[in-house]
Amino acid sequence: MQTIECHKLESGLHIVTEKMPGVRTAAVNWTVCAGVATNKHDGDSVLLSELVQRGVKHLSAKQHNDALESLGVKRQVTCGIEFFVVSGVMLGSRAVEAIPLFGEYLMNATLPEQDLAACKSLCMQSIHSLVDNPARQVGVAINANHHPSPFNRSAYGDPTSIESASIDRLHRIYKQLFVPDGSILVVAGDVVHKEIVEVVERITRGWRGKHSVVSSSKPPSRGVHWIEQDTSQSHIALAFDGPNAGDDGELQESIAMSIFGGATSGRLFTQVRQRRSLCYSVSARYASSRDRSVVRIHAGTTPQRADETVRICLEQLKELRNGVSRNEFDRAIRRMKSRTVMNGESTSTRASTLWSDYYALGKPKTLADRLREIDGVTFESVNDWLADRTLGQGTLVTLGPNEIEVDDEIFKPSTLKGC
Repeated sequence: MQTIECHKLESGLHIVTEKMPGVRTAAVNWTVCAGVATNKHDGDSVLLSELVQRGVKHLSAKQHNDALESLGVKRQVTCGIEFFVVSGVMLGSRAVEAIPLFGEYLMNATLPEQDLAACKSLCMQSIHSLVDNPARQVGVAINANHHPSPFNRSAYGDPTSIESASIDRLHRIYKQLFVPDGSILVVAGDVVHKEIVEVVERITRGWRGKHSVVSSSKPPSRGVHWIEQDTSQSHIALAFDGPNAGDDGELQESIAMSIFGGATSGRLFTQVRQRRSLCYSVSARYASSRDRSVVRIHAGTTPQRADETVRICLEQLKELRNGVSRNEFDRAIRRMKSRTVMNGESTSTRASTLWSDYYALGKPKTLADRLREIDGVTFESVNDWLADRTLGQGTLVTLGPNEIEVDDEIFKPSTLKGC
């Protein structure tokens, strides 16, 4: 039986564990409120995601890496929009030994000045690589135009800010942002809650600080945008708001978007790719979050077929308001339940899901909770949701040699109604 337990330290650090039967691994997700949206200079946290791995208190980079390797830990240090993330997978029997090493990244990184130039070079290479990845480039652009500032930043950072960063500035940011308040540690798998709490209490003794709440400073631009690039392909991305986590309609939206574009049996794939051969790939995905949930549609096609691809995608989106069939609904429910069960067997996926639930809802959900919620959704409730659904103002970004002419109400500011 899966057992979820929660504990909050006086410092403001939240600990969530789940004991998963039948597994021998453990997955860790440890976050602090230090994503790029928290930076005055966009990209400082991106640099820190490289620099914290260059040595910690009492251990060189090699010694720290060797200590993790000796425990069989597979780990990753990344920077997102709102959070800085240290994650990893190991044998459950090694979790208590590995967590202190994870904590060194967040509490005791030395940030050596001699490694700053190399870290800047790595960050700049990632930014330059976007030119060779148009699909990702469009994804970055859709976020930049659809979300309000500073939550519209990319996890790559701004080149000018990265180049101008000094080691003194990064030390200040590290001290200011890498604090326990608002930090969330999730451990899922073959673990004992009491042991995790004890080791975290020990290693974080003396770690103090309050995180600052980041608010939107500038409304999103939205509308239609074109990235001119002389390519033989055209990439199309469309976004509009969805219900936030915990809001009415969250599950109905997820089911509807699965029917719309979440599989090869989806309407987008069938109508745009299979029947009309307009593109080589097309999909839609609903990403639920606490504050800025969004539905994204992406298509890859040729410049000659880009206009019609956008037109048909929008037509199918409007057609969805007329409802889904019983067969589509039943198929989507089976697919969702199957995915939920299979994801529940992965410690990494469970750790990520638990973190998302805890951050967005203030409480984690068990696998049984999720399956009960799915069983509670009716065919009628999905169609009622779609009939009343308002898209609000959307965002369209296209990349290719030709600009696409689009005259649709969804992209006009007067239609901004929310969900």
